[in-house]
Amino acid sequence: MANRYFSQYLLNKGVLTPENAGEMLAKSLNVTPELSVLALEKGLINSEQALELAEAAGFIRAALGKNYLTALQLDDLKKAVPERSACLGQVLLDEGVVGLSELAKLFEESVAPDCHPVETAVHDMLVSWNADENDYGYIKDYVELFLGALQRFMNTDALIIQGDNSDGVDTTYLTYQSMGGALQLTVGCRMNGDVMLAMAKRFSGEALTDVDEMAIDCIEEFCNVLNGLYIVNMSGKSQDMDLDMPQTVENGEPGGDSVFQLRVETEFGGFVLYLSMDGFVFEDGKPLHW
Repeated sequence: MANRYFSQYLLNKGVLTPENAGEMLAKSLNVTPELSVLALEKGLINSEQALELAEAAGFIRAALGKNYLTALQLDDLKKAVPERSACLGQVLLDEGVVGLSELAKLFEESVAPDCHPVETAVHDMLVSWNADENDYGYIKDYVELFLGALQRFMNTDALIIQGDNSDGVDTTYLTYQSMGGALQLTVGCRMNGDVMLAMAKRFSGEALTDVDEMAIDCIEEFCNVLNGLYIVNMSGKSQDMDLDMPQTVENGEPGGDSVFQLRVETEFGGFVLYLSMDGFVFEDGKPLHW
């Protein structure tokens, strides 16, 4: 089984790039992984065996003939619901980004005990920002929870890309929420209407067609759930926090001191994630409520 944050691992390794990550994630929605990719992703064959099988005339016959896989294992693979990582692996093969043996090594390396893709990405970001990890360690905890929540509640793969690189990411709506108590933290997602609608539909399971009050309520409820999980986690560290009501503004870009900005790419589009311990400041000094 590949790392839960396999796509982030691929970006960290340079297999995916900031320019093509969103496109590759979107393509992974429409592929059916081959049995060879499923076997690799589940760790049933290794990179050396994968190379042998890639050179054989037929994967199933070769896998059985070499006793790399049993008939029962192959049958289970045919019935399995593919993981997101297997779908993305198939896209990488189809696009010629990697070969089968290289893909096997990526799957293997991603499950190493010391492989923590999100932690690595956030560490590199903090270094580039000249920020002290002791002061901003909350970013790692929050971002990992955030990506996990997208997987769980939005049923999507997702990764983060560093810095002020929101060029090409159309952003119209900002939904944000502040948390207070032992730690002051304000977080927000800034996105266009299409992404907001896709997120609202995935979160609610409803066939929404417009960015209306119901769609906005869905995004705000997602923030409530996500940030509620975060403050529960923080209470386990003896840091009690509480939630303010989420708010949504139109055409509002958060500013202020120490506002960290990350680009998030998903299977349905990109948006911008903001985090700040000092809150958000808007041009007119207050948000414009929807």
